Order: sequence, then structure tokens, then C-alpha cells
Amino acid sequence: MKQQGVIAVVRRELHRMVSRRIYLVTIFLIPLFSYILFMTLFHSGLPTNLPLAVIDQDNTSLSHNLIRQIDVLQMSEVRMHLSDFREAEHEMKKGAIFAFVIIPKNMQADLLSGHQPELTFYYNNAYFIPGSLLMKDLNLMSSLSSASVSLSTGLAKGKTVEQIIGELQPIVLDSHLIGNPYTNYSVYLSNVLMPGILQLMILLLTVFSIGLELKEATSRIWLYTGGKSILKALAGKLLPYTLIFTAIVIFQNVILFRISDFPLHSHILTMIVASILFVLATQALGVFIIGTLPILRNAMSFGAVMGILGISYSGFTFPVEQMPLVVQPLSWFFPMRHFFQIYQNSALNGAPLVYYWHSYLILALFLILPFIVMIRLKKAMIYQNYPAQ
Repeated sequence: MKQQGVIAVVRRELHRMVSRRIYLVTIFLIPLFSYILFMTLFHSGLPTNLPLAVIDQDNTSLSHNLIRQIDVLQMSEVRMHLSDFREAEHEMKKGAIFAFVIIPKNMQADLLSGHQPELTFYYNNAYFIPGSLLMKDLNLMSSLSSASVSLSTGLAKGKTVEQIIGELQPIVLDSHLIGNPYTNYSVYLSNVLMPGILQLMILLLTVFSIGLELKEATSRIWLYTGGKSILKALAGKLLPYTLIFTAIVIFQNVILFRISDFPLHSHILTMIVASILFVLATQALGVFIIGTLPILRNAMSFGAVMGILGISYSGFTFPVEQMPLVVQPLSWFFPMRHFFQIYQNSALNGAPLVYYWHSYLILALFLILPFIVMIRLKKAMIYQNYPAQ
């Protein structure tokens, strides 16, 4: 008599896992590739030496000095010296540059005579991050250049440096970046995109591993191996993936917060617990999807949509609070949203547990979802009365 129970299902699932490459690719290769990609892609933390062009219509010592100062800035690098607007526009459309500066004729003469010359910037905001960073650098350079001219003019008129600075900046701003003081884009993106990709893999793998049993009509054998208990059958099937993905998220937290030294204003166990709950909640959502739609192709399609929308609804690209009121409640149905809130409040802001305990609770409540569809899923496993294709 064949062994039955959770352990028997685990052994059966391990055999199925190693018999198909898709399991190994989904479990190991894709998460590993995403980790290597994001940790190397955002290694510098912030894009630097972004290409821009200069159209120097003044061609004086002042304009040459201005170009050198622009080139020295961390974010920008003067790659081209062009002759007219159309040429610069063409280079921008080609993607060779992200911005260009037009230095007008007689700029030096106008400054010396007390007139106000107009320095023109054009930047491509279709590439949001490069465009914004270059605009920030160019605005800074414009302000510094203007201040330099005012300083020289004021000194020539006999004013002291303190008097001139008081006129240039009567109110001094003291600003502080909270949570990510170095404006490191890896801190912001890697902690969301890496779990987001993992969420998609967990959803698809959970749906696929169960849906394949229904498609290949092996679900009765699976249920029998579990002692005819749907609870034991599901526990045995999901347990290997739970352990593997739990090890992956723990490894992910160690990489981010210990090896890469990302900001962590709480204990690392806070994020590890959140990550484990995130894995369990995502698996529960996958079981709910395949239980509701016990046809592999339909469930896989819906699971893929849920995985991708989970990243959008997490709120890291666009605040959920600013979305239309009718779609804001949908964010509650995505584990990624609650995981991101824990990360934002605990790791980045170091807020007390009272501000985000409900996110832990909601992730735990996702574990109820499989029980809602358990009877329907068991009937699908026994009767196999849904189309296989």
C-alpha cells in the first residue's frame, strides 16, 4: 500500500519539480537573474554622466566657463557641441542626448551692461529620471552662474560678501531627505521590483503546479496520495515551494540590508517576517485563483495580470491615495501593497509597529482565501469536469 499524507505528497511534488525544467527556471534562475540584474544595474545608486549637448551662440570666455561648469556636474556630461536647434532636436529624438542648452548671443555683453540674458534648457521628460536629474543640475548651474555674476558686480560696487549673499538668498532653506538621504534609486527600486518579480513567479508557479494536475488528469492521484484530504494534498504540494521561497526572501533581505547596507531603521526580523508572510499570502492568492478558475490557461492569465498589477498597486510608482476613489479599494487585494507599506514604514521611516501592524494582519488574512475555494477545488480534482485546454 502506497504511503499517504503530507510527506507522501511532498515527495511526489519534489519528483514532479525536478522532472520539469520550468520549475527550476521559475524557482531559481529568474529570481537569481533579477537579483543580479538590479544589484548591478543600480550599483551606483544614482545615474551619472547623463549625455547632453550645448549650442554656444555667444562663444565668449563666460560661455566657455559655463560649459565647463556644466560638464563638471555629477549628473551631466557635455557630449556634443552643436550649431542649431534642429540639429539638437534631431539628436534628442535619436536618444543620443537627454537635454541640450542654448547659450544666447551677446550673453556676456548683456550681463556686463546690466541686462538679463535668457539661458534656454530643453530636456526630454519622456525619460523621467534622466530628464528630471538633468533639469535639476541645469537649474542649479543657472542659479550658481547668476549668483557668481551678482557677486562680482556687488564686489565691484564696494559691497561686502555678507551683504551680497544676504541679497541673493535672504532666506536659507535647510532641507533633509528622510529615509533615503543619498537619493539612491536602488534603495527605492530594488526593494520593490525584486519582491515584485518574486510575487509574479510565486503566483504563476502556484497556479501552474495545481492547474497542471487538473489539465493532465492526475489530480485524483494527488488527492489520494494526500489521504483523500484536500488540506493535506494542498499542504504537501505547496510546502516545498514555501520553504524554497522563504529561503530566497531571507537571502534577499540579507543581501539588501546586510551586504548592500541599504537603509534599515528597524530590526531585520521585521522585514524577514513581512517577507515570509508575503510569500504565504501570495501562495494563498494563487490557490484562490486556480480554485476559482480551475482551467490552467485561464488561471495562468489571471495570475499574470494580478502579479503585474500588484507592482502598480503597491504605490511605489504612483500613490494609491491619488488614484481615483473607485479603484483605490482594489489595492487591498494585492499582497505587494501591504508588503510595501511595511517596508516603507519600518525599514525606511523607522516608524513604531502601531503605524503598520494592520499590514501584517492583512497579509495573514490572505491565508483564509484557500478555504473559500477548497470545496470547489476538491470537486474539480475528483470529477475533472473542466476543459483541459
